[in-house]
Amino acid sequence: GLGGYYHRRLVQSCRFLVVPGQKVLELGCATGDLLAALRPSVGVGLDFSEEMIRRARERHPDLTFVNLDAHELDGLEGPFDVIILSDLVDDLWDVQAVFRGLDRLSTPKSRIIINCYSRLWEPVLLTAQKLRLSKPRLSQNWLTREDVLNLLNLSDFEPIRTWEEVLLPLGIPLLAPLFNKFLVKLWPFKLLAMSNFIVARPKPKDKAQKEQPIVSVIVPARNEAGNIAQIFSRTPAMGGGTELVFVEGHSKDDTY
Repeated sequence: GLGGYYHRRLVQSCRFLVVPGQKVLELGCATGDLLAALRPSVGVGLDFSEEMIRRARERHPDLTFVNLDAHELDGLEGPFDVIILSDLVDDLWDVQAVFRGLDRLSTPKSRIIINCYSRLWEPVLLTAQKLRLSKPRLSQNWLTREDVLNLLNLSDFEPIRTWEEVLLPLGIPLLAPLFNKFLVKLWPFKLLAMSNFIVARPKPKDKAQKEQPIVSVIVPARNEAGNIAQIFSRTPAMGGGTELVFVEGHSKDDTY
């Protein structure tokens, strides 16, 4: 349908962010096409619609699909390298609760990838839905990008990168590549983009913040043969570990 090009463009964007072979969880996976396109080593899709999960299992039998509400993640086992919420946050009735539930399923190196509709497109999408040019959707939250960033912060996640995608959601030859690969990256065109992307990670925990740093001692050494042994014996242990880095400056004695 008319949304086919839009979803294909989302797949292309996510492929730049997800390395094949990672463990990936997608909340609100629908038929699982985005999850399958990322070629995960372990792929888990979650959706509260039994019919969507049935179709996903038929289309992608090599992946795992679970009929579960995104607000109820307690029974899900992790962790995952990547967690994707594609066009989902606008459908959630408690976005912060879902974000908090991701903490148990992630590690400090995990990445949370979110894309959601821009509020500027609200009248356009509502009109398309009334004209039956797009699939019917639940009543939307229509959160701004700043709203989502604030909820991530309250849930102990920090953003790494934000950007805009899809200026022209139709696969018109020549125009679609021009609009969606080039113009959407430029101001002021990017302000009119249809989808906002956010990549976030868990904030450092208190335990990680209290870890002692490794200390590097840099030693410029030129004609210091008689002092090298003393440097080893007199340098105290510092932090979580100490390393000595000698920079030899073409000495004329036996420093080297």
